[in-house]
Amino acid sequence: MNDLTYIIPTRIESNDRLRNITTSVSYLLKKFPEAKVIVKEVDKEPIFSQYVLPTIETALDTKNLHYIFEKNADDLFHKTRILNDLILEADTEVVVSHDVDVVYPVESHITAYNMIKSGKFDVVYPYGCGVYQYQVVYPEKLYEMFLNSNFDLRLLLGNCATQASTIGWTQFYNKKKVVEGFMWNENFISWGAEDCEFYYRFNELGYNVGRVDSWIFHLEHSRTHNSHYHNPKFMENDNLWNWIRNQNKETLIDYYKNQPYVKRRKK
Repeated sequence: MNDLTYIIPTRIESNDRLRNITTSVSYLLKKFPEAKVIVKEVDKEPIFSQYVLPTIETALDTKNLHYIFEKNADDLFHKTRILNDLILEADTEVVVSHDVDVVYPVESHITAYNMIKSGKFDVVYPYGCGVYQYQVVYPEKLYEMFLNSNFDLRLLLGNCATQASTIGWTQFYNKKKVVEGFMWNENFISWGAEDCEFYYRFNELGYNVGRVDSWIFHLEHSRTHNSHYHNPKFMENDNLWNWIRNQNKETLIDYYKNQPYVKRRKK
């Protein structure tokens, strides 16, 4: 899996998010040492480099980890814009937008990667649609045990409940195809509906979207306006999603070709 880049947009807003990103990045570096990992942190201060990177560097080879910091005082985390920055930054055929709060079985990564490399799929979700989510309560003690166990996922099973999983968190994709399909819609700001729109659009435009019918381990965390319904942009996001979901292929293409972010990035 040396033709793969994991891209991780982040803003570390709590101690549990600090544990989660340390876990997810460490897991990727340990289990897939040949893959590239790019973390882009957008915040007032570089929390990742101060608190996460030193922990990772003491235990793992970080030669394939690239960290980018963008100083930005905006309270709203513009994830879609950062994802597009990172998609264009990546130089591999397969790119994975990876959430900081999740881990997957190694086999799920390999299967999703091979599905993209086969040329039969353009976008792959590495978990099933249905009750495939292990929602993990992840306190400090379990965090330390998990990291010291060489990431034995069985340790998490005793501290979780099963929940539904649909279309968020993580997507594997062919970089060329996702750029061709207009990437992430940057009119969605902060949290809400951007994942729904992405899934709908790539299906509606005729791309081959697949799934791996396996589990996702979702590490729980506290919520801010950047990860919950009280995002002040939530209704704008929802209204845009409700308009887009009623468009057909032709009107979607016309809409996207005229988006300022698309024109800007084509330059």
